[in-house]
Amino acid sequence: MNFTISRRQSKLYASKNFDLRKWESLIEEGNTLRKEIKAVANEYDVEWDEMEDEKDETVAEALRKERKKQKSKKEDDESDDKQDDKARRKGSS
Repeated sequence: MNFTISRRQSKLYASKNFDLRKWESLIEEGNTLRKEIKAVANEYDVEWDEMEDEKDETVAEALRKERKKQKSKKEDDESDDKQDDKARRKGSS
């Protein structure tokens, strides 16, 4: 049964261009950052509540800006890739 579910998941991930390895890497990175934040908070005798920080408008705005910056960078990278592809095709003609 697990094999069937894994095959279905794999097909779904592939159809949606979902990179499972990247996702797992991001989860791992997030967990590492949480541990670091907790360690710093403990050093300063501060109780850190991640869920409370997510509600803070300053944090939400910073996250929005970062996502927008990453989206813009990704779009720029994709545009550069398309230009490179055109140049390669033109050069090979």
